[in-house]
Amino acid sequence: MRNWFAALALLIGAAALPGVAAAQLSVTRSPSLAPVLGDTIRGTAATTFSVSTTGAVTRTSGNAIRMSTGSVRAPTITLGCTNNSNNCRTRDIRVTILPINSGSATVTRLRVSALTNGGRFESGSTPGEAAILQFDIKALGSRTTSFDLGMDVRLAANAAAGDHEFDYLVVAELQ
Repeated sequence: MRNWFAALALLIGAAALPGVAAAQLSVTRSPSLAPVLGDTIRGTAATTFSVSTTGAVTRTSGNAIRMSTGSVRAPTITLGCTNNSNNCRTRDIRVTILPINSGSATVTRLRVSALTNGGRFESGSTPGEAAILQFDIKALGSRTTSFDLGMDVRLAANAAAGDHEFDYLVVAELQ
């Protein structure tokens, strides 16, 4: 529940920032839903499945069993400006990614790949893994940039067998 409040506070805060024209930024998730781990068989211990930025899935702890041994489609997040205003040419973009946890499957860690299409992290390197990610991307101008999103998903001990939903929120704002 705390993550819902954090997400709401973050969105309200982003909307209230002076000089930020929300319509100037676009954020696209492809696919629009979080990865699907597929059917799992309950474990007696909490189990973490790690989804890499390439979609490979590995059980890193616990004893639940994932029925599929294949990869999943790691989400691709694309950022861009909807117009080539001065703000898009001169202002960096702050990206915040946070889990929205409800139910027996929860996102516990997030990671991003390198940026595409000449996008550059303000820090000069890919940010490290974290429970909530926040990083800056240098001004894009009229370009778009994308990154793939990986995550660790924790399945609760004795969770019902089947498919479990989990999600995350991506917020982008001009700095």
